[in-house]
Amino acid sequence: MRLLLALALALVPVAAASAATIEPCLPGTEAPLCHVTTGTVTHVADGDTLDVDLDEDLTPVTSRVRVTGINAMEQTIYSHHRERRRGECHALEATARLEQLVYASGGRIRLLAQDLDSRSGHRQRLRRAVQVLIGDRWQDAGGILLSEGHALWLPNRREWAWNRGYSALAQQAARAGVGLWSTEHCGPGPAAALRLTVRVDAEGSDAANPGGEWIRIRNLDLGAPVALGGWWVRDSANRRFVLPPETILGPGRTLAVHVGGAPPGALGWNLDRPIFENPSDDERALGDGAYLFDPHGDLRAWMMVPCRDGCSDPTGGAIELRFPSGGSRDSVLVRNRSDAPVDLAGMALTVDGRTQILGEDAVVAAQGVLVVWALRDGRGIARLRTLDGIAVACGGWGGATC
Repeated sequence: MRLLLALALALVPVAAASAATIEPCLPGTEAPLCHVTTGTVTHVADGDTLDVDLDEDLTPVTSRVRVTGINAMEQTIYSHHRERRRGECHALEATARLEQLVYASGGRIRLLAQDLDSRSGHRQRLRRAVQVLIGDRWQDAGGILLSEGHALWLPNRREWAWNRGYSALAQQAARAGVGLWSTEHCGPGPAAALRLTVRVDAEGSDAANPGGEWIRIRNLDLGAPVALGGWWVRDSANRRFVLPPETILGPGRTLAVHVGGAPPGALGWNLDRPIFENPSDDERALGDGAYLFDPHGDLRAWMMVPCRDGCSDPTGGAIELRFPSGGSRDSVLVRNRSDAPVDLAGMALTVDGRTQILGEDAVVAAQGVLVVWALRDGRGIARLRTLDGIAVACGGWGGATC
């Protein structure tokens, strides 16, 4: 591929030195605006990193560019020669695909940034969205890699123009089971029916309560335990926690991994600061994700927050909230209107501004009622939602309405 890329570059005329232009970051929009520069790729380092000679440098200087908004799996050995590269499962596929896109573009790319001073990590790589020329159109390389399942969505506060679209693309790829979302791509792992939920927004101040951020893994198999020793969880930015070798998750049970210290019966990551980006529905469209990998490197369970594509009530509208009147005013009745049991474990019930996460015993029988003890004042609203923000039920009391 190095020879092919060199031949491709030889066919591309050298562009004259030019200053950055200003244009909308996303096609078909008027804002936000981005600084746009051009350059020639000299090396594809991995699935989200490039070396680029920028055109505006009168004396060509190679800059390392980190593709904004995505995070490919980790490569461990870097080389211009494809056969010498090594890395985690899916890493080399991502590198090869980015290299293919660059080659198809003749080595020429466009770089977009809302802030020209954007840098990534301690190595101070330029953080840029990357466009490649396919046919006669400039297309977004990060979006292509996400849609094909070659990378995770990595939200960014500074270069936020791509957050909303990228998170939706990642969720579409996850539903399609392509690329790293294929749960048996890397090797035959142990059979397991698992569900992962993540609380990215702790009670109160996240900074003061890192233990309030957590990942929960539930064994949906009611008949068999799952050995999770050596499995690992991570966030979008590749902070990882490896489950201890003796970890066994019993049938129907839930294991919690707290980012900070952990209560009895849970695991503690013991980090001194929160790691998850709280979701927002403003123009920055922030969020995050939690991911569970088996020892082969297969991604086995995940949750991206917030849900931005294919979001529907997992109960199919079966749940309604009711509020006892008269004597007891410290409970909420969660009623299942369907003829099948509904599992609400891991969902969030917010009453009077306080949020309670339902435990693994929160299964409502067909046509049954679950009593959740939650103090209520004389008037207010209660909301039941999934932890990725999908509304399940809403109700008001004392004359309040949703």
